[in-house]
Amino acid sequence: MSEATRPSTLIPLFPLHTVLFPGMVLPLRIFEARYLDMVSAVLREGRTFGIVPIRQGSEVGVAPDFFPYGTLAIIDAWDRGADGLLQMRIIGGERFHVLRHEVQSDQLLTAEITMLPPAADASLPADLVYLSALLREIFSHHMRDLPYHEPQFDSALWVAYRLAEIVPLASADKLAVLQADSGIAALARVDARVSAIAATAPPGVRH
Repeated sequence: MSEATRPSTLIPLFPLHTVLFPGMVLPLRIFEARYLDMVSAVLREGRTFGIVPIRQGSEVGVAPDFFPYGTLAIIDAWDRGADGLLQMRIIGGERFHVLRHEVQSDQLLTAEITMLPPAADASLPADLVYLSALLREIFSHHMRDLPYHEPQFDSALWVAYRLAEIVPLASADKLAVLQADSGIAALARVDARVSAIAATAPPGVRH
């Protein structure tokens, strides 16, 4: 079934200066009334919302311009403090494409979306195994700070998503990884950016 003929769904959007990848664990601190109301409705009605990366604008105030691709957010845990602020942990779910959107009077974005098929996974090709080794090294130094206790270092898709999450890439580069329709394609896009970063690094910090 083509993207144009897949059933569409209407959901609220939460634009951020980051990309939420499938399986990614992301803490959120929510204080704006529009998002507090949104999350309350989502929890009450058993609905979902989407995270989209900001192209231009801010996470607060006026609704920003955003890239039309994102990821559904699965609420893993939440807690409302005495100050009314909401601490929440979400996990990235399925990927989607925004067909059209509207801005409500309170600047909350709502969008009609169509779901993208899951990206095909595979083992890492020999020339990209170094990326798995790089991720292992990062994990070995930051294991206490990372929420992933069952790493999948042999999965091209998992390695690509986790590196794109951790390595300092521009939103457009992260989005290119999210849009890839296979683990190999996603990993190749990470490889291109990691290689570019390494090429511009001072000699003393290259690996």
